[in-house]
Amino acid sequence: MELTKQRKETLTDKVHDSILEMIIQNATQDEIVLNEGKLMENFGVSKAPVREALIRLCSEGVLENIPRYGYVVVSLTEKDERDIVNMRMLLETEALRANFHRIEKEHLEKVKAQIERSCADRDMSIWKMLKFNEEFHLLLASFGEDKTMNRFLAESLQLQKRVYARNWWKKQRTLDTSANAFPHMEIYRALCDRDLDKSIHALRQDIASDILLSTHCS
Repeated sequence: MELTKQRKETLTDKVHDSILEMIIQNATQDEIVLNEGKLMENFGVSKAPVREALIRLCSEGVLENIPRYGYVVVSLTEKDERDIVNMRMLLETEALRANFHRIEKEHLEKVKAQIERSCADRDMSIWKMLKFNEEFHLLLASFGEDKTMNRFLAESLQLQKRVYARNWWKKQRTLDTSANAFPHMEIYRALCDRDLDKSIHALRQDIASDILLSTHCS
């Protein structure tokens, strides 16, 4: 039972990422309408993983389900992209400021382990790369145990995933990448130094930067 569930989730993830890639690589000003039947045919899979992937993309703000019409792509403007970054700046810096005194050695060990895990993976897709980034920022935010803030941050990161992937595609004309980490070590070092101002500065730089082009692990 467990193995069957695991295979099902893996196939759904693959379909989810394939649909995202299709949207990004075929981005136009024209409205794109997706339907389950066509996607099943394109990917050679059954209805269940396609439907689950579409539902997830709707929850992530990528698609909108219009009854008796299909799934349409929700467009993102440059203002939307700026708003997402600004939202992350507010959420993450204030969370770090409020919870800085809570960060203990065990938390730092978790941060270091997460960074090492991302640096050790030498063969990752852009989606896996972005997953490591989300994991890192959600880990930092989790130290404050503010469930509402964590939910808003998770939603912001999901929206920004599409922005990063689209920008990477525009620059590289591919969604394959050998990059293996994000510039999170500076944040970790500042946390180890117990320097709040330095930690917030490093965090702000990370959020504001084009993270996909930053790959140093040292």
